[in-house]
Amino acid sequence: MSETLEVGGLTFIVRRSARRKTLGLTVDRGGESVIHCPESATADALACWARPKLLWVQGKRALKEQLAPPMREPEYVSGENFRYLGCNYRLTLLARQDEALRFEGQRFLMRKDATANGMAHFRRWYIDHGRPWIVERADWLSPRIGLAPAGVRLGDLGFRWGSCGKDQVLWFNWKSLQLPVRLIDYVIVHELAHLAEPNHSPAFWSVLERAMPDWQDRQETLRTQAQGLYWCHPGMRS
Repeated sequence: MSETLEVGGLTFIVRRSARRKTLGLTVDRGGESVIHCPESATADALACWARPKLLWVQGKRALKEQLAPPMREPEYVSGENFRYLGCNYRLTLLARQDEALRFEGQRFLMRKDATANGMAHFRRWYIDHGRPWIVERADWLSPRIGLAPAGVRLGDLGFRWGSCGKDQVLWFNWKSLQLPVRLIDYVIVHELAHLAEPNHSPAFWSVLERAMPDWQDRQETLRTQAQGLYWCHPGMRS
């Protein structure tokens, strides 16, 4: 379960180690900032140490964004396809309707004057309609691990599909609702496994193996399919 620290508007992941004696800072390939520190380091001490390095972190992130492959963006025009739970649904633009975006079961309907903020409307739709589904799915899958989360949330997670917080609340990227159910299940079970094992240790992979024996196949398929999803970076990971 990841420990995080907010400093100057940036979020840092804190990784503690009993063997570590000094502080270190890295920006990983996904653009996440990671503080490596001894187990005894306090949050205040880490924040004080990280504050002078904010400009360096921002520069590293900007460089990684420049080098990263561009994310696939949709066109908000009639006939464009959008995915929900792995199924494709066409978008139809309408001159008038009460809601900016709605789903009628076979297609998405968007008001023409809402296309300028198309991503925001789809983000809101995925979160509003996807959260009850993913909460129910996590509840159904949690017996595989033998542990239940304290809560389930949907939001913006950058280059991550999911995250498990120290408070045992699971977070999932709203963009994951485009994936087929089989792959969303992998993301959910991956994060549920972190309730038992916080780090990607051998023990964690053993928990995941018992809960989902074909996880490696699903993980590889997820990496491949991410490249074809809107708003998703090809290097997204759990």
